Amino acid sequence: MKVPIRVALVDDHTIVREGIEILLKQDKANRFKIVGSFSSGQEFLNFLRVETCDVALLDIQMPEKNGDSIIELVGQKYPKVSVIVLSMITKEYMIEKVLKFGALGYLPKEASIAEIKNAIESASLKQIHYNYLLPEEKYQLFKNGKKQKNSLSIREQIIITLVANGLNNNTIGEKLNISPSTVKKHKENIFRKTNCDSTTQLIHFAFENGLSNLSQNNLHKKDEVS
Repeated sequence: MKVPIRVALVDDHTIVREGIEILLKQDKANRFKIVGSFSSGQEFLNFLRVETCDVALLDIQMPEKNGDSIIELVGQKYPKVSVIVLSMITKEYMIEKVLKFGALGYLPKEASIAEIKNAIESASLKQIHYNYLLPEEKYQLFKNGKKQKNSLSIREQIIITLVANGLNNNTIGEKLNISPSTVKKHKENIFRKTNCDSTTQLIHFAFENGLSNLSQNNLHKKDEVS
């Protein structure tokens, strides 16, 4: 039996959370398990300190912390958690903003339960969910200018992998036997080459390009970059 996708609902409107929870629990294939329902982004972050989920369905406008800042924090601290935005705001600038922070899809509040299910399944696989708000062509425009992974050295690919697994500069330096300042310089080059502006974006670049789970044997590879 397939393990259900662990879903967290983050919205300050109780009726929205309860409605989605009821509908997901009615899924005939039992594909989803609600592991938390939160009225604020801070409540969700508190949950992630002790528990986890596969996908968070997140509103943008909430008390204490706005959704975009939550997405960024989740990407930095809990990169294995995927985020889908569910919002009444459908402005393009907001869609682009949350994608840059690491969201894997953007749904309007009037989205059908079928689309919500599809989005959750895509996000659980670290795949972008495309719809009329976010067609593939628009997503590619948001990514425009990002270079392919073959522009990265082996050392840089290894560093991206370690970043995607939540390691900081000091720990990466210890694993690669280089100084934290050297790690920082490598990361600056990586951000430039990949056109990423944040660690969250870099993590998603890693997943998109198959760099999130390199073999540990690669840690011992050498290249021209020390």
